[in-house]
Amino acid sequence: MADMQIKTVARLVIAALVLALAPVQAHAGGARLEGYLLGVDGRAASGYRIHLIDDEGQDFAQSLTSDEGVYSFRDVTAGAYSLGIESPEGRVAPVAAPPVRLDAGELARRDIKLLASGDAEREAVERENYSFGVWWAGLSPAAKAGSVVGVFVILGVTVQALDDEDQGTPQSND
Repeated sequence: MADMQIKTVARLVIAALVLALAPVQAHAGGARLEGYLLGVDGRAASGYRIHLIDDEGQDFAQSLTSDEGVYSFRDVTAGAYSLGIESPEGRVAPVAAPPVRLDAGELARRDIKLLASGDAEREAVERENYSFGVWWAGLSPAAKAGSVVGVFVILGVTVQALDDEDQGTPQSND
């Protein structure tokens, strides 16, 4: 019975490794990033310019939001990007969110909601948004696969240790 459990765990770990290391077929062309810009009231915010900022702080591309609040970047080089917002009046502000990581051929979505200008509200939103989901979203696909494989390895080692412990403990026939 214990050998069967070990073999099952081993098969799961091997399957996870195969999936993690298998090449992912990307769409032809560069990456795409799109999303909605919503105003403080939750309605579409049009006429804003969204700036795509590369990891060196350079303005990589810009997109003007449509009447529906939609922005879109096409044929983006793979990498990590931050977003900035320029109001129709010319005020520029960074987006309080982790950078979005784009891989070749990937389509990513990042919806943005404008906040009131109070510092306390911005700090509360930043604290509220820092979670496992934000951390996970910031990881590359390879890092996500590595994390999943790591969990399976830890699980396999734990099952093996528990099984070894059960076999080494004499049972009483009282």
